[in-house]
Amino acid sequence: MIPFDTLDDQAKVWSYQADRLLTDTEVQWINEQLNPFLEEWAAHGTKLKAYGEVMNNAHLILAVDESAHNASGCSIDTSVRFIKQLEKELQVSFFNRLKMLTLSNGKFVYVNYGDLANLPAETIVFNNTISNAGEFKNNWKLPLGNFIVNQ
Repeated sequence: MIPFDTLDDQAKVWSYQADRLLTDTEVQWINEQLNPFLEEWAAHGTKLKAYGEVMNNAHLILAVDESAHNASGCSIDTSVRFIKQLEKELQVSFFNRLKMLTLSNGKFVYVNYGDLANLPAETIVFNNTISNAGEFKNNWKLPLGNFIVNQ
């Protein structure tokens, strides 16, 4: 696995948010599965320069440095199958986009997407629509007021 800070801003990034906070034990288990997956993750037989991490006990972040080799449709399908297997084992969903994880007063709280407008503009949200490392660094974690403006 390559370090995230070595990724070019154009590196492809996926942010998968669990529909509940994961326990520390679950995060440790995911990491035990994640490292071998990343070591073997390939596109058309070429190993990808990949990164992965669980953040906030809720977000599974995957990234590929495409300067060496692009992630292909097949390799993306492989990552989705990997995540679906994690879901099955942990009885969690990483594909439910109707809930948003927010951070307010130091606490993580899930909010239905439709209820975001009722929250203070300074509430921190996690923008899971980002697609590259530059967006991740600059627009993944941002105040709700900025998220709504950008959507």
